[in-house]
Amino acid sequence: MAESQANKTVKGFTKKQCNLITLGSVILMFFIAASGMSLGFIQGPMLAQINAEDMFSLITTIATVALCIMTPIGGRLVDIYGVRKVILYGGALCLVSNLVLPFVTNKFLFLIVRFLMAFGMGSFVTAPYLMAPMVNEPKDVPKVMGYLTIALAVGSLAGSYFSNILAAGNMLTIGVLWPAIFLLLSLALCLPYLPKQPKSETIKLDMKGVILLSLTLIFICIPLTFAPQMGFGNPMILGGLALGIICLVLFILAEKKAESPLMPLSLFTNKEYAMLLIITFLSVFYMTAMNSYLPQAMRQITHTEESVIGIFQLPRTIVQLILPSFIGIWLAKGVAKRTAISLSIAGICIGVCFTFLIWFGVHMPVWFVILCITLTGIADSFRAVSTTPAAQQLLKPADIGIGTSLVGFAISLSNVISACVDGFAWDSLRLAHEGIGGLTEGADTIFLIAAVTGYLSFILAFFVYRVMVNKRNKAAEK
Repeated sequence: MAESQANKTVKGFTKKQCNLITLGSVILMFFIAASGMSLGFIQGPMLAQINAEDMFSLITTIATVALCIMTPIGGRLVDIYGVRKVILYGGALCLVSNLVLPFVTNKFLFLIVRFLMAFGMGSFVTAPYLMAPMVNEPKDVPKVMGYLTIALAVGSLAGSYFSNILAAGNMLTIGVLWPAIFLLLSLALCLPYLPKQPKSETIKLDMKGVILLSLTLIFICIPLTFAPQMGFGNPMILGGLALGIICLVLFILAEKKAESPLMPLSLFTNKEYAMLLIITFLSVFYMTAMNSYLPQAMRQITHTEESVIGIFQLPRTIVQLILPSFIGIWLAKGVAKRTAISLSIAGICIGVCFTFLIWFGVHMPVWFVILCITLTGIADSFRAVSTTPAAQQLLKPADIGIGTSLVGFAISLSNVISACVDGFAWDSLRLAHEGIGGLTEGADTIFLIAAVTGYLSFILAFFVYRVMVNKRNKAAEK
C-alpha cells in the first residue's frame, strides 16, 4: 500500500517528485524575498565602501526597472521554453551575479552586475506560482499558494533581520551571499524533476514587443522615480514620460499586428481577468507608505526609537506566517467566488488601517500604529493566496506563463507609481511647511492615498468583480 501511494502520479509526476518540486518552489520564493530585502539594507553600506553613495538611487531604479521588465518577458519565455529552462538559465545568471556582486569595487561594474542580478531574478520571479499548478491537483493549488505566501513573509523577515546583524558586524559580503544558498537548494530540488519541454512551435518571442515594452517601462519608470526630486515640470521628466507614452502606443500597435505577441491583448478582453489585475494594483499601492514613509514618520514626528521601528511590522509578519495556510484550505472549496470575498476583505483591511493613520501626529501611540499595520498582514494574506489561482483559472494553457506574470507585473508597477506619488506628496508638503507641521501633513496625505486605494480595491472587488464571478458561475450552471 505504501509503495503504491509513493508511485501514485499527479499530472505525470510521482508523489515524491510533486513534493520535491513544491518544496523547491517554496524555497525559491524564500530566496526572492530574502535576497531583495538583504540588498535593500546592505546596498547602501556596500556603495559607501567604494565611494559610490551618489549612485544609490540610480542603481536601485535600474534594478527595479530590470525586474519590472523581465517579469512579463519571463512569463512569455515560460510559455515558449518551459519553466525548467527559465529557472535554469535565469537562476544561473542571478546566482553568478549574486556571487560576484560583493567583490566588485568599481561603481559602474556594480551597476552592471546589479542590473544582471535583477534581470535574471525577474525571469523566474513568477516561476513558483507556475510550478504550483503544474504538479498539484487544482484543489491543492490554493494551499500551496498559502505556503508561498508564508515563504515570502519568512524570507522578508530573515532578509531584514540577518542583513541588519551582518551590516552591524561589517560582514557585508556574507550579507549579500547567504541567500544564494537557498537559490542553489531550490534549483537542486526542482531541476532534476521538471520536464525538458521542447520549444513551442506556435509561440515565438516577439523581439519588437520586447524592445518596445522595455523602452516603455524605462521611459515611464525612471522619470516617475526621479520626479519627486527633480519636479514634474522638469523638461527631462516631461520628455521621458512623453517618450514612454509614444513607446506604449507603438507597443500596442505592434502587439495587435504580431503573429505571436509578447503580451496578447486578448487577455485584457477578458473583463474578469483585467479587473483582477486592477484590484491587485490597487491592493498593494499602500506598501510604499507602510515600508518607506511610516518608519520615516515614526522617526521624525513621534521620535520613536530605532529598535522599535525595526520591529513594528513583526506582528504583521506573524499573521502572514499563520493565516495563509488556513486561507488556502478555505479558498480551495471555491476559488472564484471566495477570491472575490478575499479581495474584499483585503481592501477593507487596508482602508481601515490607513483611515486611522490619517491622524498621525506627535502623540500617536506606537502600540496603535503596530495594531493598525497588523491589519495589512491580514490583507496581504488574503490577497496573495487568492489572486494567482483565480487568474490562472481564466487563462488559456498557451498564455499561462505571461498571464500569471502579469499579476506580478501589476504589483511591480504599483510599487513604482506609488513611490512616485507618495514621494511627491511627502516632499511637496514637507518643504511647503517647515518643522513637524509639514512632516505631519506629508505623512497624513500619504496615508490618505493608501486608505483611498484600499477602499477602491474593496469597491471593485465586492461590487464589480464579485458580480462578474457570479454571472460566470450562473452561465456555467446553465
